[in-house]
Amino acid sequence: MPLISSQQFQRAKRVLFMSPLALGDFLYLKTFLGKIKAEYPHIELDIWQDDNRNNNQSWRLLRSQTIEQWIQAETDFTRSYGCCDSAARQRQQINRAQKLNYDLIIIQGGNRGRQYSALAREISPDAFIATYKGSSRYYGLLDKWDFRHSDKTCQLNKKALPENYHVTDRYYQIIQAISGITLTSPEMMPTLNLPPLSVSRASTWLMKQFSAPARQGPVIFLNHLSTDKKRDWQQKQLFELIYQLGQLNPDTRFIINITQDHLEEISKAVQSSPELQPFQVVVFTAQSHFFELPSLIAQADLVITVETAIMHFAAATKRPLIAMMRQKKPYWAPPASKTTQVVYTSKKKDHISDIDVDVIVKAVNAIQKELSQTVSAAPVVSEDSSLKQA
Repeated sequence: MPLISSQQFQRAKRVLFMSPLALGDFLYLKTFLGKIKAEYPHIELDIWQDDNRNNNQSWRLLRSQTIEQWIQAETDFTRSYGCCDSAARQRQQINRAQKLNYDLIIIQGGNRGRQYSALAREISPDAFIATYKGSSRYYGLLDKWDFRHSDKTCQLNKKALPENYHVTDRYYQIIQAISGITLTSPEMMPTLNLPPLSVSRASTWLMKQFSAPARQGPVIFLNHLSTDKKRDWQQKQLFELIYQLGQLNPDTRFIINITQDHLEEISKAVQSSPELQPFQVVVFTAQSHFFELPSLIAQADLVITVETAIMHFAAATKRPLIAMMRQKKPYWAPPASKTTQVVYTSKKKDHISDIDVDVIVKAVNAIQKELSQTVSAAPVVSEDSSLKQA
């Protein structure tokens, strides 16, 4: 039996989902939340992503704003509550949420589950609160106290997950245990619906940045930084990769994705790098809206990225992909396909920067071979659907 019955959903007017979302989390979770909305279309389904940190870390606040933009574009959700930069700002947000008298609150809080549980009860004293507990403290001895504000709780049963499970299997088990929804494996895969205007603007941007008619080679989208130094590739490795791939095909168009706070630094480094001068290299950062990023990814012939949401966007837009990952949490790897390669570090303790450039070059060659075979086998294929050979 699910923690929340179908009768409770049918009687509810407003449902609040609480989770400390990153971009990758939302890409996968929105599929399952959308299923709840499809089964109970009368409810208002809202999202609370504030994580109680109340600090002004720019990357955290920017990510939150980005997800809020994304939520606004998704028709399944009514309103959202972003991350706060102060206790006063959070208090204002709590007061706003209290006025809505939520009937049901679903918490997927991970290790912050107990904090979300207390906050949920403050937001709505009369709500039925169902919480995924994440990991327990002291072998679960404190669970009764930690989750005293929740009406019912559940915990991940790893033994019930498939062998070599994916993050979608984890989220499905959690949301199904709470809500009772059912989906097939193909239905669990994420989708990313890009607004036509954003796609058109990305195409226009691409033409302006690479305007030489005779040098319209394949587009390679590169992302070497994350929010964790352990998952970063070094700048010198990125530049060496561009140099080696540019030697193979000088007409290749390289896009380096970067966040706003690194834009000036990387732009100057590209302009002053002698080894990159013969090649077409531009630096990109989303300026005003979330969809700028996935819309440009959708234009790429190949995406090469470290372990960030970029790899999930590439998979969702069905772009050929090379993802660099540590051996920790392999269930976050993008869904397997013939044109998706995950390059893992050799050891669990290794950082992404321990992956050599030559390993990535070999992975690029392998994907080029796979794509060329696909083109040969297909009766009709558009010119930009594959990487062009040197």
